[in-house]
Amino acid sequence: MKKLITIIFIISASRSFAQNKIPLLKVSNSIKPDIEKVASDYYDHFYNIKGEQTDETQNTIEYKSKVIPKGALESSITQIKGLYNVYSWQAVMLNTDDFEQAVEKYKQIYRELNGANFMMHDRKAWKFKGPYDAPDNARSFASSILEPDLNDKVLQRLKIEVALNYNISEWSVKVLVYEKENDADIRPTENTDQ
Repeated sequence: MKKLITIIFIISASRSFAQNKIPLLKVSNSIKPDIEKVASDYYDHFYNIKGEQTDETQNTIEYKSKVIPKGALESSITQIKGLYNVYSWQAVMLNTDDFEQAVEKYKQIYRELNGANFMMHDRKAWKFKGPYDAPDNARSFASSILEPDLNDKVLQRLKIEVALNYNISEWSVKVLVYEKENDADIRPTENTDQ
């Protein structure tokens, strides 16, 4: 009987030990998959991720976003009314009065997104990259803008921005997705013939 109890004990102990060795599913802390969903839906005016309307003014309409990156406090879509409806998406990732904590979050998001490949609406992967704008406590903002590594002017308009802003008494870290003409394309050229 003692042998039977010993065998049962050994079997149940080994089963418990084996169950603890089964790897747990890893939960990603990455926001990249969520930003990829947003960027790939941009040219459809965020149709697939646009939630309910939350506000409207004479010039804009605000919507909730169905995509809220992991750890984000909120995310929204803004439509600017006009001849061409222009859309932008943003997520507030952190609000804090601690400058160092804000800088660390800003840097972490930039590192994660800079150089990342994003599968876009056309099922092609685009790599987004851009220079790091180093935060400085003497400035009230820092902004690192990532662009697709393509030679197509229309597709280069899509931007992913990691922003750090000071507003009233706290620092805010945001991620934005929007379309913007390159500054060189919208600045008037100097005419030296005059």
